[in-house]
Amino acid sequence: MLELKNLLIDKENYKFKIYSKFIGFKLGEWTKFKDINYVAISKVRFARTVSSPKLNGNQSCTSDFTDFKFVVFICKDNRIKHLVFKGEYEEAMEVSTQVAEYLGVEVVDYTKEIES
Repeated sequence: MLELKNLLIDKENYKFKIYSKFIGFKLGEWTKFKDINYVAISKVRFARTVSSPKLNGNQSCTSDFTDFKFVVFICKDNRIKHLVFKGEYEEAMEVSTQVAEYLGVEVVDYTKEIES
């Protein structure tokens, strides 16, 4: 079993879990996968809206934030992908390399296409 960056992968039973730690427990749900052909790394834009309440007669304020993160997917083909990590480029490269090595597949770096 491979464990890194809040991710567990069990290739013998074809499942993975993204977890959060709480009082020593690794909380998360197992997700099944089959026939993984490659591991992909890509750059994705995440957006969120934050609203503040009205205070002391002031109007409420809403702000939109956009942030780019690097994500790692384990992929069967172009349609079936499972997100297993989200973070900074160096961490994503480290995770993708270790996962690909563990599963015996190659890493496809889609961030190289973006830079060109």
